[in-house]
Amino acid sequence: MIPSPSDPQKPDPGRRARLAEDIFILLCILSLWPVILGWRHPAFEFLLYAALAGLVFILVRRVRRFTQARREADGD
Repeated sequence: MIPSPSDPQKPDPGRRARLAEDIFILLCILSLWPVILGWRHPAFEFLLYAALAGLVFILVRRVRRFTQARREADGD
């Protein structure tokens, strides 16, 4: 069972970061459309590489978060 926060008025500090990650993932999906439509421009290629770097960063953060949650669950 997930423990409820002690103070319902106090927001979860990681919630904003997770929301930003989710929004970035959606923007990365939108960044694929120039390639799908066949538009060629160096800016689109740069955008794809920036999206890839951001997605790798998010992957690392989420793996660490899941690993930490597993350790906490095993420790209880």
